[in-house]
Amino acid sequence: MADQSYSHGILGRWAVVGHGFNIASIVSSGFVIAAVVTACIRNHRLYNLPSFRLSAWIAACDMVYSACQLCVFENAYMRTLSEIHLRIIHWLMSASTMSFVFMSACVALDVLLITVMRSNHISRRIQPWYEYVSLFLGFVLTHPILYIYKMLQWSSRAQIFHIYDDPTYYKITSWVTKWAWLFAACVFMFAVLVITIHEMCKSSKDLKTQMTYPAHVYSSGDASYMSLGHMSKQKIRPVTLRLMLYPVVPIMTQIWVLSANMTPKCPMWLYVMANLVPATQGMINFLVFAFNPAWDSLRRKWFERTRTSVHVSEFSTLKGSSVGSTHLDLEADYDLSRPATLKH
Repeated sequence: MADQSYSHGILGRWAVVGHGFNIASIVSSGFVIAAVVTACIRNHRLYNLPSFRLSAWIAACDMVYSACQLCVFENAYMRTLSEIHLRIIHWLMSASTMSFVFMSACVALDVLLITVMRSNHISRRIQPWYEYVSLFLGFVLTHPILYIYKMLQWSSRAQIFHIYDDPTYYKITSWVTKWAWLFAACVFMFAVLVITIHEMCKSSKDLKTQMTYPAHVYSSGDASYMSLGHMSKQKIRPVTLRLMLYPVVPIMTQIWVLSANMTPKCPMWLYVMANLVPATQGMINFLVFAFNPAWDSLRRKWFERTRTSVHVSEFSTLKGSSVGSTHLDLEADYDLSRPATLKH
């Protein structure tokens, strides 16, 4: 069969779907980067929040991966590239994936240190290094792809990077430079997810047990302390669970790639999933970023400002209809900071 028949390789029309996913991921990642930069310029304290700061770096890695995969899904373009260009694209895809996974693992580590181990002092010391260590490890661990194999070519029909070297040597080097690290990071994030959910469930169970005790068991001082503890736990629990969405994303997207590379004979459905699901990680990370707890205060301020504007508008309409064309001093007639005092 002629090589032109495989314009999208073995993926066929699924490559077109992959194009759509990658374009959407690039747009989503660009929005995340712009939102983080704008928010940090307006409020410098947001930069000190690890998950918020890492969201921009994760989006940058997603953008690099999706841009490279747009090329990979286009056989006609890949066939025109030299070996060094193929190696660079292969390296960028591997390095961006590894960096993204390591950054997500850093969010999981931060949750583990603060919520489970109560080691806030350790967390504060290592937080500034999260993105730098992740990027360094991601790009350094995978850089041997640029030179260790005898020859690397593009296989149009299989739509993969075909490496010419000893199969045993290739398996060992690929696991040492990428798959073993990716597997270990996913196992770590899954373990942290399980431990965190267990701690949240245990905390919720303890809270219910304490609330069933008679009121006279606690003194007034202890009761208010317990009440404060309950309020804190009720606030911390949803925040922690939302932060744990970050490590869920690489588990969801990379498990298919790991399974495809660990299976002796990869079935077609798994091959398709291993190519398409990672293309969606930019979109999924955008959704996770939208639920980042750092946005809570901004959403609250926006809601309060909107509600105040509505109340002021209603107040102006009401006063205008009763007084006519009399000029109103809103700051004197209506306390904007206490909208509940308005009586209709």
